Amino acid sequence: MDILLSRDTAAAAIFAPAMQIQAGFAFKIVTKKAGVATWGGFIKRTDLAVECFEEKDKTEINGVKVQVKDNITTVLVLNKNGEKKIGKPCGRYITVDVGSFANDADILGSRLNMVAAVLKSVLPENCGNVLVAGLGNSAITADSLGPKASSYVFATRHISAQLRKQMGFENLKTVSAIQTGVLGNTGVESAEIIKGVADIIKPACLIVIDALASGSPERLGTTVQLSDAGISPGSGVGNHRFEISKKTLGIPVIAMGIPTVISAGSVVNGSEDMFVTPREIDRLTQQGAKLLGMAVNVCLQDSLSAAELYALAV
Repeated sequence: MDILLSRDTAAAAIFAPAMQIQAGFAFKIVTKKAGVATWGGFIKRTDLAVECFEEKDKTEINGVKVQVKDNITTVLVLNKNGEKKIGKPCGRYITVDVGSFANDADILGSRLNMVAAVLKSVLPENCGNVLVAGLGNSAITADSLGPKASSYVFATRHISAQLRKQMGFENLKTVSAIQTGVLGNTGVESAEIIKGVADIIKPACLIVIDALASGSPERLGTTVQLSDAGISPGSGVGNHRFEISKKTLGIPVIAMGIPTVISAGSVVNGSEDMFVTPREIDRLTQQGAKLLGMAVNVCLQDSLSAAELYALAV
């Protein structure tokens, strides 16, 4: 058995050898405190709409339409019945299977172009002023995807029109990037911070990036979900925060994320009060953040190459 205690917590737990056998690879323990996960009780073990549909045995559901093409699966939640059946608000949920990139030296290739193309398909037209928000706790590896991804986003709002012309960047879209932190550190909900910034800079749309929870070990670090239905941070691990959506902010909200945690109950019976991560979580979040941040750049700034955008962003 090869189970490692996450450096993010001093908690400990004992798992049966069955964990590695069932999951197929080693895990780190994320957190356990007094028998209850500090991210909340076991309420809903996945953020992925495709897994919510799969939990219904892939049967036909009134109000839900599923389309599969190559390695892209689109779940359309069409009405209130669909919302009730799979527990997701109306909207599009696109799952892209990008394969494992934990050991890849470079992600600036086909998977980057694929994710950027899907993002472009869900963004509203004529979206010239975009706010990107990285959600999560940068001090906890499994929750640091959002802040790390936002650091790769090429922010341009501060570049004047004159300077853009001098640099030959007249076609740059206006982009702002923020990291909201977490309520326990700031005392302010992420949704409140975003709304305050949005009220000042008046973006045409918002892109939020956050770490997700999965119900399948195979999807950890191999799947990107994009949605035009917004996000409720922490919902996959039972720690529901204020909703971030068009309904609450008044502008289109696109959510992006990669699963980084899974309920231990998905791999070991009776362990639903704990969430675990792959052993390669440090590499997974770093590469995943680069993929999502650069996908935003490639999608929005199509007058520049991926290599040029990477040089400008880092």
